[in-house]
Amino acid sequence: MKIMNKLIIPVIASALLLGACGSNATDSESNTLISSKAGDVKVKDVMNKIGDEQIASTSFSIALNKILADKYKDKVDTKDIDEDIKKEQKQYGGKDQFESMLKQQGMTLDTYKEQKKLAAYQKELLNDKIKVSDKEIKENSKKASHILIKVKSNDDDKEGLSDKKAKAKAEKIQKQVEKNPNKFGEIAKDESMDSSSAKKDGSLGYVVKGQMVSKFEKALFKLKEGEVSDIVKTDYGYHIIKADKEDDFDKQKSKLKAKIIEQKVQKNPKLLTNAYKDLLKEYDVDYKDSDIKKAVENTILNPDKLKQQQQSSDSSASSNLSS
Repeated sequence: MKIMNKLIIPVIASALLLGACGSNATDSESNTLISSKAGDVKVKDVMNKIGDEQIASTSFSIALNKILADKYKDKVDTKDIDEDIKKEQKQYGGKDQFESMLKQQGMTLDTYKEQKKLAAYQKELLNDKIKVSDKEIKENSKKASHILIKVKSNDDDKEGLSDKKAKAKAEKIQKQVEKNPNKFGEIAKDESMDSSSAKKDGSLGYVVKGQMVSKFEKALFKLKEGEVSDIVKTDYGYHIIKADKEDDFDKQKSKLKAKIIEQKVQKNPKLLTNAYKDLLKEYDVDYKDSDIKKAVENTILNPDKLKQQQQSSDSSASSNLSS
């Protein structure tokens, strides 16, 4: 069961080209890539065929990867990435099945690992550029558990109950919890219809503001540690929510900070583009082609363009979910 609002991960520039069209020319369009008796193929020919934006995106990606790796390689533990990938392989039924899934998406295990490393470098960049205090993390996160009784989404839904039956069952469970609040976990394991959290005594871990659907979140953030909510109705069904003791906050703080930064960037992509611009300036990036420079500045380094891409992706995802 997934009750989180869809988060659009920023296009952390699938693009970075700077100099890919020829490092020895002031304007690379005249550079010859292939020559023959029938005629030459110049950079300009390829750019016209592929398009400036695609070339800019790919080139920028290559350059950005190199810059981020140079700056943050000592701050990222590749052993942690290897461990994460091993866990993912286990979730997908083993290494062979995982690699088959990657192949369907046009990736190898090595390219996937490189993407994971890039994501880790990018987090370090944003962590440097966007300041979030411990107080802000505390105010915007809460550790929670819940019990869910699903309501049928349609007549073909085999898991959920009718609204009337779901509500009645939730009310019955609510009384059980009131009588035995210390047994919330046991009750969640036996009764919750959110199978993933039920296995963990109903635990959802830490929830960051903006991560959950609004009704759920509003009820949760009113609770003090140890308190249990009244029944909360969302589109998924009826919830009974508990605010858990945050005894591991210090250990989870860095992950929570990363989530808050991600949300800040989604709301204000200029934070991301400014971080990129600072990095490019620091590394004396020099565009060797005027068209490429223009394409990068108008797309990858344009916060309004990134916002449009996010909205377009969100709209597409919503359409896919409803179809």
